[in-house]
Amino acid sequence: MAETEQKEISYDIYQPFGPSILKTKLPEVYLEKIIELSDKLLGNEKLSKDFNWSYQLAGNVHKEVKLPHDDIEGFPTFLMALTEQYLFKTLGKDKVPKDTGVGLRAWAVSQYAGDFNPIHIHDSNLSGVCFLKLPPDYEEEYKQEDHHPTVGCLEFLGSVPNHFANHSYLVKPEVGDLFLFPSYLAHQVYPFRSKGERRSMAFNIHLQKGGKGIDR
Repeated sequence: MAETEQKEISYDIYQPFGPSILKTKLPEVYLEKIIELSDKLLGNEKLSKDFNWSYQLAGNVHKEVKLPHDDIEGFPTFLMALTEQYLFKTLGKDKVPKDTGVGLRAWAVSQYAGDFNPIHIHDSNLSGVCFLKLPPDYEEEYKQEDHHPTVGCLEFLGSVPNHFANHSYLVKPEVGDLFLFPSYLAHQVYPFRSKGERRSMAFNIHLQKGGKGIDR
């Protein structure tokens, strides 16, 4: 039998599509201030009603309240810097207009056993989420799901299930973890059973022309 001739195969594999997700740790100083502010709003019945934001949102959860982010000293500036890094890394500095400004809206999401957030997208340019609190027994509950655990997890859905690329990105919540992503990226939150609160902060970032500009 003749030996098959082996030839070198030349090829390229491209990944031209797919949104980028930024992950970081929220500095402790902001984490403490946001928890303190959300404690104040969620723990007071009148303030919970005054700042109620659930009618604008998709979640089937205990409470969702708008956060007056300007009350969190330094936090808007931190998100501005994070947005800069995301835009520069994903688009390149030369493609970000110098007069780009940033508008911000943030809210706290308070969840208890059985609460969940269905698949949804946001109406903005970039969106984010940061985990603030977890139920005391969350880790134990998570370990009990020995086959593809999803309890209390956040999941990003990038495409339909397929064999050639990841279609989802599952995030196990950790207090202080912050994710920034394109607002069109569909995502959902799975329910949990533990007693206690799973609290997160979500936010939308609107890019605006004619703003004070993004530093370079």
